[in-house]
Amino acid sequence: MKKKSVERKILSVAVGISAISLVAFCCVAFRGLYVVRAHVLRSSAQLGESAVANSSRALEREAVGRLLDRAQGHSRFINERLTGIAKDADYFAGNVTEIYKNAEVLSPVYIPYAASENKGKLAVWLASAGGVADYPRIRGEVGILGNVKSSFVSNANDMETLTKSLYLGTESGFLISYDRFSDDKNRVFDPRTQQWYKGAADICKKNDGCGTYWTDPYNDASSDGKLLVTCSHPFKGADGALKGVVGIDLFIEDLNTVVNVDSGKYGHAVVVNTKAMIIASSDMKRQPDGVFEATSAYVEGDAEYNRVIDKMISGESGSAKVKASGREVYMAYASIPVTGWSVALMRPVSDVMGPVNENSAAIKSMTKRSLGAVNAAIISVLLAFVVNFALITAAAVYLARRLSAKISSPIVTLEAGLARIASGELDTRIDLKTGDEIEQLGDSVNAMAMELKQYISNLQHITADKERISAELGVATKIQESMLPRVFPPFPHRKEFDIYASMRPAKEVGGDFYDFFFVEENTIAVIVADVSGKGVPAALFMVVAKTLIKNNAQCDWKCAGSPKEVFEKVNGILCDGNETGMFVTAFMGYLDIDTGIFRYVNAGHTPPILITGGKGGTVNVKPGFVLAGLEGTRYTEGELSLRPGDGLFLYTDGITEAVNAQNALFGQARLIEAVNKYAARPLMDFTDAIRQEIDEFADGAEQADDITMLALRYISKQ
Repeated sequence: MKKKSVERKILSVAVGISAISLVAFCCVAFRGLYVVRAHVLRSSAQLGESAVANSSRALEREAVGRLLDRAQGHSRFINERLTGIAKDADYFAGNVTEIYKNAEVLSPVYIPYAASENKGKLAVWLASAGGVADYPRIRGEVGILGNVKSSFVSNANDMETLTKSLYLGTESGFLISYDRFSDDKNRVFDPRTQQWYKGAADICKKNDGCGTYWTDPYNDASSDGKLLVTCSHPFKGADGALKGVVGIDLFIEDLNTVVNVDSGKYGHAVVVNTKAMIIASSDMKRQPDGVFEATSAYVEGDAEYNRVIDKMISGESGSAKVKASGREVYMAYASIPVTGWSVALMRPVSDVMGPVNENSAAIKSMTKRSLGAVNAAIISVLLAFVVNFALITAAAVYLARRLSAKISSPIVTLEAGLARIASGELDTRIDLKTGDEIEQLGDSVNAMAMELKQYISNLQHITADKERISAELGVATKIQESMLPRVFPPFPHRKEFDIYASMRPAKEVGGDFYDFFFVEENTIAVIVADVSGKGVPAALFMVVAKTLIKNNAQCDWKCAGSPKEVFEKVNGILCDGNETGMFVTAFMGYLDIDTGIFRYVNAGHTPPILITGGKGGTVNVKPGFVLAGLEGTRYTEGELSLRPGDGLFLYTDGITEAVNAQNALFGQARLIEAVNKYAARPLMDFTDAIRQEIDEFADGAEQADDITMLALRYISKQ
């Protein structure tokens, strides 16, 4: 990459400073303009929000209040009409009761049977459960009840305009009906099976007094399947027993007309009974034949709306803003005391909030115009900044060129001198007389050249010494490696066992060692040890310890002692004259090939892992004291019984104390898991797999300690 000259750098700095200053000024100016712009937007938005909120609250209060007043008006109006119907039912029931009380003095009155020839006439009809009324059991009762004819005919036209039919049914099973609109009646009809009769009769039977009963909506076959409700009232005889029920029909279609009078200005109206059934509504569902269909007032998925319905059927009055059928509505509701029903008016929120939305749109339009004016002012400032930036930059370039010419000349001389020094001409001297820091820099370069020449001379001597030490360490490494058994299998003629070991030092030479050898013809010794410290001192102490242990264990194959005796003797020798304070942790065991008995002794070393049945577990070994630590130390000998296929894994703490980049330890549990994972492999593959697990765990972290492993597998007895 081509480097810039000093002149260009000075020019760049001057132009850069000018540009930064102008940009900073521009940023401050633009920030101020944008603060103004943000204030205009924020003020307009707040004004709009405030206006919309105030308008919304005012309109909402007015709309909800008007809606509630209208709902209460509907409630009063419907309550008055239904109260009138209930009074009519009570009146006719009382009239029939009086007839029963005066039956002895009244003459029978003829009642014609239900027949098609009475179609379209104002008539009183008789229908019975059996189709015939002139049999002895009811003939007298029918004649007496014929006296209701004058009352029915004279009062029917004075009843509430909502009523369509007036009739009475008796406990004897016949019906007397005055119907202004039906064309014909079924000859076979049992009133006692009807909802209007049973409901009123139950009231009378359960209470001393007989009250009014209102049915749920139902479709009446005798009225072309139209949907209606019936107001019924029971009546009693002279003996106080229930004699029958008076019924007055109210068609839902007619009730809808009353409910929805003038409701278009205020919203949709609906009447709900105590079972949450829609009694009347402007949008009641019609069946394909045009007849109204009774439905539940609840709407699936609209929890807020359904909670209002719950309040309505419990007799409460009030208002709420709810979501119904996917749109928000204001809902006002009031109870109808005479029936326990409730009427509600609903008006979409969007209808009420129309003027608010118009005001909001107007405010947004004004805000947009104000924003356009502010943006125009910002553009004008930007153009002025561009012009001024160009003029100031041109002036900065001119002045920077003149200044850089004065500064760059001595720098060029300094550069040429440094180039000669860099090429190896360390006797070069730079002569500058500028009287400033550049002259001081030239003097410093001259001093540096002299020091560099001296440093190179010293470095040549140091490099020669390091090369000599490195060569000597290389020789020491090879010597140490040669002292450890490296040929595997070491005893190819012995098939009763298999053995494999390895050692990887943390530095050029290490303090760990292993060994194995026969102490008798059928007894093999295995050793793993770790000398305190690292490097050359540990390696030297390792050589001494290894040699002493092996010599005292073999003893020309004739006087070999037990592992315990060997460690006690070697400990005494190592303690003698141990001024450095170094020590050795070691584990040694003798395997009797004939019996599989493994006798061992431990001097402060990590216990081995016993592998049996393909699973490994740490051997419970008494630790003992280290070798070379305390003269006269006594060691305890342990014993294991190995079966064919069992194995032992001896190792140093360089495995369990291996760390990764997060300073986490490899640990005993992870080692046991790895041993179990690879226990079935040949010993060389087994130890290589363990080492691979350690390397993957370390993930590039530096090896902190020597890693030594020895695996022994007992195959069979002789």
